[in-house]
Amino acid sequence: MEMQRSKGVNIKNLTRTYIIHGGNSEFKAVDNISIDIKAGEFVTLLGPSGCGKTTTLRMIAGFEIPTEGEIFLGGDKINNLTPDKRDTAMVFQSYALFPHLNIYDNIAYGLRIKKMNKEELDKKVKDIIELVGLNGMEQRYPNQLSGGQQQRVALARALVMEPGVLLFDEPLSNLDAKLRVYMRTEIRKIQKKVGITAIYVTHDQSEAMSLSDRIIIMNKGIVEQVGTPKEIYYTPATQFVADFIGTANFIDGNIISIKDNKAVIKVGDVELNLPYKGTKKEGDSCKIVLRPEAIQIDKKGLFKGKIIASTFMGAFQDYTIQLENSVLKCEDFNPQIKKIYEEDQEVFISFHEDNVHII
Repeated sequence: MEMQRSKGVNIKNLTRTYIIHGGNSEFKAVDNISIDIKAGEFVTLLGPSGCGKTTTLRMIAGFEIPTEGEIFLGGDKINNLTPDKRDTAMVFQSYALFPHLNIYDNIAYGLRIKKMNKEELDKKVKDIIELVGLNGMEQRYPNQLSGGQQQRVALARALVMEPGVLLFDEPLSNLDAKLRVYMRTEIRKIQKKVGITAIYVTHDQSEAMSLSDRIIIMNKGIVEQVGTPKEIYYTPATQFVADFIGTANFIDGNIISIKDNKAVIKVGDVELNLPYKGTKKEGDSCKIVLRPEAIQIDKKGLFKGKIIASTFMGAFQDYTIQLENSVLKCEDFNPQIKKIYEEDQEVFISFHEDNVHII
């Protein structure tokens, strides 16, 4: 089943303002954001609660009206179209299935409203049921299905309409942890197979990392960074992004000199020669972002520290290390073949220059 109709989405200077406290003040849920999403791309809006991601999705769907700005779908402006006139379909967190209809009729519902002829409808519904792996369950009702199966029905019901863009509003948050991991793999597999444009909202970073071609990180109504999962993880644009995706250590330093995409950065008494392509100048203070898995612990190294916590986590030994001016988290993988350091032991830490990022 090929879906050649997938469309790009362009958002220009989009703002959504709410009037609060009896009209005395305003709250900008979304603050002048611009985003370009290519046809066939899987893009995730990621951020903490209240960052504006769901409001953005609801504006694309037509459930919220923008205060300012424009939304284009496949090059056409859709601001003034009602949700049913937009070439989009939404998969909700609550599944929103009709309890009195069986699975077949739930999936066929939208096509019947479009007055599609019986033969074509039957073929489309059967194709979609096969695609989402629900063969043999057509006559069951929603209350006879597991959460994961209900989520597949919701996905099938959206896909069968062959929308230009598929919208997901935290669709897996009602499922248990193992099923979530399984279902996100399934969603990505189906999206790639049909080639549909997908915009997905979540606050779960591992979900965003595993699903997305690109991630849009939002915070307080603005876009902090847009990039591939690797770009966001290894080269975060801001401290917020570094802190929100994975675990990050921050070491304060001062820039002594910059030359040929390299910066000499002083941290305490140590001078580090590190790759740098940013906009800071000599004399500026900076932060070095260092991921826990990038730290090496040894009997010699760049910085002297003391182990203040050492916890066995199975796949890795989790250390908290006190340096002179900062506390670092370190994950030392495959501890079975490594030396395990205990609390109060003096250690040295080092890292490869390619594993650090400066903001």
